[in-house]
Amino acid sequence: MTGARDEAAKNGPLAGVRIIDLTANMSGPYATVILAEQGADVIKVEPPGGEVIRRIGTGRDEMTAYFANLNRTKRSVVIELKHPAAADVVRALVASADVVIQNYRHGVAEAMGFGPGALCAAFPKLVYLSITGFGRTGPLSAQPAYDHVLQALSGMAARQADPRGGPPALVRHGIVDKTTGLMASQAIVAGLLQRTRTGLGGPIEVSMLDAALHFLWPDGMVNNTCLDPVDVLPPVASGFRLNETADGYVAMITVTDAQWKGMLAALDRTAELDDPDLATPRGRMKHGGNTMREVAAQLRQMPTAEVVSKLQAHDVPCSEVVSLDDLAAHPQVVASESLEEVVHPKLGRLVQPRPPAHFAGPEASRWPAPDPGEHTDAVLTELGMGNDEIARLRADGVVA
Repeated sequence: MTGARDEAAKNGPLAGVRIIDLTANMSGPYATVILAEQGADVIKVEPPGGEVIRRIGTGRDEMTAYFANLNRTKRSVVIELKHPAAADVVRALVASADVVIQNYRHGVAEAMGFGPGALCAAFPKLVYLSITGFGRTGPLSAQPAYDHVLQALSGMAARQADPRGGPPALVRHGIVDKTTGLMASQAIVAGLLQRTRTGLGGPIEVSMLDAALHFLWPDGMVNNTCLDPVDVLPPVASGFRLNETADGYVAMITVTDAQWKGMLAALDRTAELDDPDLATPRGRMKHGGNTMREVAAQLRQMPTAEVVSKLQAHDVPCSEVVSLDDLAAHPQVVASESLEEVVHPKLGRLVQPRPPAHFAGPEASRWPAPDPGEHTDAVLTELGMGNDEIARLRADGVVA
């Protein structure tokens, strides 16, 4: 991890772009950490004491791993947004910015004076992205939205049920929050591109419900897509199951004819290589159940290492299930340098993922997640405020 904590990133494809981040929890912060690691100057606006996830989960000294993973490479400014004078400070921040992103419940930003209508009218070049839970209309539009709730509503929990029979289940991490963040970060870059073409920014909205449905649909809803009669086959998602081995579990998949034949050859099932019912993907989806049940029984008698070795030797996509404790030391993760060890001033040594998008040229500077308000004075000074004005704002409880 490179760079200084008190400076905006100098390199990266988004260098020079300033983002005012009014979000909390995970959907918005995940969007902005992606953009920060691509060079954007992300100014995170927090309430006095810092946002709530500074105090959720593993950590110490008002800093948690949850917060550190979502807010690295950002600068923190503490503003009491409920203070009558806060709107002026926010508008001064926005005047210096290219992007605003917020994920307040419907109507909250508007009530505080910095909703998309007011700010986009005052700053026509501003790209303003709002994350909502369920959109701005409908019976749930005013309800609080969290990942668990969206997984249940969107069909994701139903999709996680074992197709052989079993209750619905949640994906055990914030998949809707992070999906929303990914889509929000892409929408922001699209908004910036539109601005270069038209000279105008404008409001963008991404709802968590829409993001979840869009993410689930391509393969999770194939049997709920066609409204007219079609040849119905087992859903693609039914293949997402692990195979038990003698000492663990493996994941494997055969999509192509060559992969199917490779699996049969690896497991000495050559008699099935010429079965016409199993010669095509459609045929295997219809008639391959018995073979796969026999394969599953065969794998349960084999050690994991042997299964993986034989399948990989025949170019069958597969992997052992890697435990969370062993993940950072996996040879492929190490070889690809997907993770890096960094030092946080409060949490000490951390292992965190490197940015997944690799651009030509110098990397954007990166630094650990900040303390609440660590950059308040520096940012306000950049806006042209003098020491006396900053001191008055602090004495009045507007900033901290």
